Amino acid sequence: MAPPPGHAHRPAPPGYAPPPGYAPVRPSPAGEFLGRAMRGDWAGSLKAAAWPTGLILALAVALAIPSYGQGDDVVVGWSDRLRIALAMLLQAFGGGFEVRAAGPGSPYGSGSDGSGGSDAFGAGYGTAGQAGATLSLVPLTVTVLWVGALLLAARAARKQGGGMEAAVRISALVTGAILVLGLFAQPDIAGVSVSSSPLLSALGTLVLSLLVTGGVLQQDAAAQWLAQRPAAHAVVRATGTAVRALGAVIALCALIGFIAYANVDGVDGTAMLLTLPVLPNIGLAVLGVSWGAPVEYDVRGEFGWFGSGMEHGGFGLSELGDAVDGWAVAGAVLIGVVCALYVGVSAARRSVDRREQAIAGGLFLVLYLLLTGLSGVSAELSGDVAGVGGQGMAEIAPSVPDALLFGLLWVGGAVLVAPHLLRLVGRPVSTTAPAPAWGPARSLGLPPGTPRRRRRPQPSPRPLPSPPRTPRTIRGPYISAQHRRPPQRPPPPPVGAPSSSGA
Repeated sequence: MAPPPGHAHRPAPPGYAPPPGYAPVRPSPAGEFLGRAMRGDWAGSLKAAAWPTGLILALAVALAIPSYGQGDDVVVGWSDRLRIALAMLLQAFGGGFEVRAAGPGSPYGSGSDGSGGSDAFGAGYGTAGQAGATLSLVPLTVTVLWVGALLLAARAARKQGGGMEAAVRISALVTGAILVLGLFAQPDIAGVSVSSSPLLSALGTLVLSLLVTGGVLQQDAAAQWLAQRPAAHAVVRATGTAVRALGAVIALCALIGFIAYANVDGVDGTAMLLTLPVLPNIGLAVLGVSWGAPVEYDVRGEFGWFGSGMEHGGFGLSELGDAVDGWAVAGAVLIGVVCALYVGVSAARRSVDRREQAIAGGLFLVLYLLLTGLSGVSAELSGDVAGVGGQGMAEIAPSVPDALLFGLLWVGGAVLVAPHLLRLVGRPVSTTAPAPAWGPARSLGLPPGTPRRRRRPQPSPRPLPSPPRTPRTIRGPYISAQHRRPPQRPPPPPVGAPSSSGA
C-alpha cells in the first residue's frame, strides 16, 4: 500500500544492541527443577496424594464411632471425637497431643469452682487454669499403613512416567493435607482445648513422603547408579533383607500380643479397637520380652494408677512366670528362638557371602533398636483428667540398653548358626543371591544381580578326514601359468658357420 502524499516511509529504528560482555541470565538448576515441578501434572499428583490422606481420614472415622462409655449423656460428640482421633493419629508423623484447660468449668464433673474441686482438671493438684496433660505416643500401625498407601500411589505415578518432579508435587500435596488435618484436629470442648502440633506433623510428613516417593520414582536412576557400585548394591540388598525380616518378626509378635491381650479379663471391643493403632508397638514389646529385654516403667510424681513418689520397675520373663506360670516363660523363649532363626535364615538365603549376612544382621539390629526407642509411651500430667491424672511424669517403654545387649546375642548367634543349619537340612545357603559384590565380580562384564554359571567343558572338535585326491590331466589352454614351461629356443650356430641370410 502506497503512503499518502506528502508522507514517506520512515526507516525502522535500529534494534537495541546489548553492551559488550552481556550474557542472558539463566535460572539455576534448582530453579529449573522447581519450574518443571510447578508446570507438571498436578491432577495426577492430586490423585496420588488422595490415597494416604483418605487412609488417615478412614482411620479417624473408625476410631470416632464408639462413644467410649459416655452412655445416654453424650458430652463429646462425634465431630469432637473425630478431631481428637485425628490429633492422636497425627502423632505417627511427629505431632503431639496436648490437653489444656482453657478456663474454668469442665464437662467431666460437677462442682468446678476454679480452685480444685471435682473438676476434670485440678482435683487436688492445682487450679483449673494450670492443669493439663501431654501424651507422647507413636502409633506405628498408622505410620506403616500410611507409608504403604503412599508407596502404592508412587508406583501408580511411576507407571505414568513421573519423575522426581512428581515426587515433589505429591509430597507438597500430602504435606498440605496433613497440615490442614492438624489444624482441624484442635477442638475446644467446654473449656478444654486439644492441641496436635500441626507444624511438627507437617514437617515429619514432608521428610517421610520425599523419601518414599523419591525412592520409588527414581528407582531406575538408582539402579543405574548402583550398577556401577557393587558394594553399595550389596548394602541395599542387605537393607531389604533386614526390613523384610523385621516386618515378619514384628507381625508375628504383634499377633501373639494381640491374642494375649484379648484373653485378659475385662477387655471389650472398644479396648481392642484402641490397640489396633499400636500393634507394632505391642509386637516390639513382645519381641523384647522373649529375648530377655524387659518393658520398664518410670514414675516421677503422683499418679492415680502408680501412686506417689519415684518408682522404677520392669516386666520381663521372671515377672511373666510369676504372673502366669512356667509354660508362659517357655513359650516366650520359644518365640524368641523362632524369630532369631528366621532372621538368620533370611540373611543366609538372601545374601551372597558371610560379609553380606553380617551386614543384614547389623542393619536388622539397628532398625530394631530404632523402633524400640519409638515404641514407648510417656505422659506428663498436671491435674486430673476424667478421674485419671496426677502431677508428674510417667513412661512405659522397652529397655533399649537391654534390647541392644540381648539383640546382639540373639541376632549374632542366629547369623552364625543359620548357614550350618541350612546345610544340615540340605537346603542351599543362598538361592536368590547374585554374584559377590566385594571382589572382582564385574570382570566378566555382567551387571550385578546376575548369577554366575559354571560353563561345562565342551569336547574339542575332531578333524574331518580330507577327501582323496584324484589325479587330473592338464590339457591345452587350461594349463595355469605356473605349470607352463618356457618356450625352447634353438641353440646358437657355431662360430664361423655361414648364416642362412648370407647364403
